[in-house]
Amino acid sequence: MHRSLNVRLKPKTWPNNTPPQSLLNLQGEQDIDIFAFMLMIGYCTVPSHAARHSINASWAWMRYFGALSPDSEFRLGDDFSELDPHQKTILSDDFGMGMSMHLMSRALGLQMFCDGKYFIDRLSHRVRCNITASKAKSGPRKSPDFVGVDGAGKWHVIECKGTQSGPDYGNRQLSGGVLQKNAIRFASSICGESLVTGFEIARTDLATNSRFVIRDPEPEVPPLEIEDDEVDQTLETMARGKIARCLTLAGAPNMSRFVAAPFGDNPENRADTILYAGSRDRSERFRAAGIEDLKRLDMKDGYFGREATFELPFRIETPKGTFARARVKTEVASDVVEYWEAQAESDGLPDDVLDEAQENLARGKIESDSDGSSGELRDGRLYRSQINFLA
Repeated sequence: MHRSLNVRLKPKTWPNNTPPQSLLNLQGEQDIDIFAFMLMIGYCTVPSHAARHSINASWAWMRYFGALSPDSEFRLGDDFSELDPHQKTILSDDFGMGMSMHLMSRALGLQMFCDGKYFIDRLSHRVRCNITASKAKSGPRKSPDFVGVDGAGKWHVIECKGTQSGPDYGNRQLSGGVLQKNAIRFASSICGESLVTGFEIARTDLATNSRFVIRDPEPEVPPLEIEDDEVDQTLETMARGKIARCLTLAGAPNMSRFVAAPFGDNPENRADTILYAGSRDRSERFRAAGIEDLKRLDMKDGYFGREATFELPFRIETPKGTFARARVKTEVASDVVEYWEAQAESDGLPDDVLDEAQENLARGKIESDSDGSSGELRDGRLYRSQINFLA
């Protein structure tokens, strides 16, 4: 299953009107592997913290396979063009994040990325900054969608937008995203791209085509600045957030919360700042519930995870046939499970600094492949997910 998508850059928004070659390579028609795109939606839309409440944790993104028209271009079919505004917003947001990270993770060579809110919440009290202005969950001062680091040690900030309302509304979204991506700025020696992306999703009832737009707007003074001597703490935060997300996807949401925020509900808490009995009690509950999570996971070939087969709400046609069921599997490396199980079972406080082996495990290249009736996404050796359509 493949669809074509037009990708456009706005070169005048970059210094000297010159985007990096890695992004220029995206300009024009791109062939989108729908299996890889859907797997990325499932992977990136689960947050690092409080992930138990994510609707995507139960593979809700699988319903989007039925959203596309049979055209060779990327379009929504008739049924999904008639959704109510609330459902349209959910689809647009998921598609905006999924397409952005599907394209950007490869173009920028990202080794790790996590959601911007968790990144700010955990890191702000561990580096030299005043973060009070960026706590908003909505509006122009909210955190950006994602922060990532590439193999060269450059840090990237990505704000994602998605809409079904046409180019005019898409342009307004991109302008609004400028402030959100400016919530974080890295020192020039470690700074990569700071982007706003917009996915304008075409419908069968409109004459316009889908397009994906990339901009690098002029920065403003951000509430969180990362200096080059704070990279170790920044990498630790990124790796911890990524591991927490993968544990949720594999079926261990309570252990994920323990990893993301080992000293209570709030990721910013440190071992030396747990002042309230309530925080200590919640930390202990997450620890105990996390151990029970791990007991429910299946182990095979060095991975722990879960698998489910279910009836699709619609029949899916691909060049390989027509399918009525799907089997989905998500797994995380056994090294992760064993390390965090030991942390949870320890009598003392958990480590506030991630083990070096765990941080190295979190560094991985996202790869995917498909054959028309199945697809797989792999994030290094840390995580893998699969879709298999069944008759």
